[in-house]
Amino acid sequence: MKVKGTVCMTVACLTIAVGNGLVSCVEKKTEKIPAVCELKVDTVVYLHESQQSPSCKITINYAFLKPNSETDSATLRINSEIRNFAFGKTLSALAPEKFVQSITDTYAQNYLNDVKELYEADLHNGMKPEDVPAWYNYEYQIDTEMELGKEEKVWNYVVTDFQYTGGAHPNTFVKCLNIDRETGQLLTTEKVFKKEASAKICPLILDELIKEVNGRMGTDTITSIAGLQSIGILLDTDLYVPENFVLGKDGVSFYYNRYEIAPYSAGDFNLMIPYDKLDDCFKTY
Repeated sequence: MKVKGTVCMTVACLTIAVGNGLVSCVEKKTEKIPAVCELKVDTVVYLHESQQSPSCKITINYAFLKPNSETDSATLRINSEIRNFAFGKTLSALAPEKFVQSITDTYAQNYLNDVKELYEADLHNGMKPEDVPAWYNYEYQIDTEMELGKEEKVWNYVVTDFQYTGGAHPNTFVKCLNIDRETGQLLTTEKVFKKEASAKICPLILDELIKEVNGRMGTDTITSIAGLQSIGILLDTDLYVPENFVLGKDGVSFYYNRYEIAPYSAGDFNLMIPYDKLDDCFKTY
């Protein structure tokens, strides 16, 4: 395995840079709010020593909070909660640098396990470099965004996971998290919305979905669920309040990944409802 690329893991805050790494921090309004840092990886794994061989491109942009002090347990808890929920419990206790390195190593090993033996067999059977199928080239991308949302009391965290592993098309999956800034509590739909709120929220989401679909199609002919179903949307499921949502600054964005309410070809849907339409839908949290 030959790896080309650098893993950048040095902290820089505002105009201060330490070492030759590439971690950036964005200070918020007050010193009490931890800085949001980004840890970046951009590397290529080759099947053979030659850079003409098939390869796997791995790109990671991991956002996390920099604790204000060694006793800032709340920030450490938030970082751990993010890793636990978004990436799995086995990695939740790792420091950011080791966490990112572990993901990179796993992707690289998965690639080699999947295709190296097949590739070497094809070479042995006389396959020429110019005849190598495109599906031998993999790509993994993880991009994360973290910012303060509703009333600056909630951390919004969005993970976009893109993978191409030799199939008919790449797959992209988005996971949204909301975390109480003070307690580190994960804010799920059950904790945020009243039980009866879905009866009000779903029609609002439907209105936004219809607007979005009409906008994408350049038409105004879709006016109902029946119209959406005629083009394959909501054909196999009822509309529901998803666990993927963001308590943003101006409203709640409800996110549906590909296949959840529509076929892959229709894409994903990110539908925002302003807070003034949802006033009586929230619990106190």
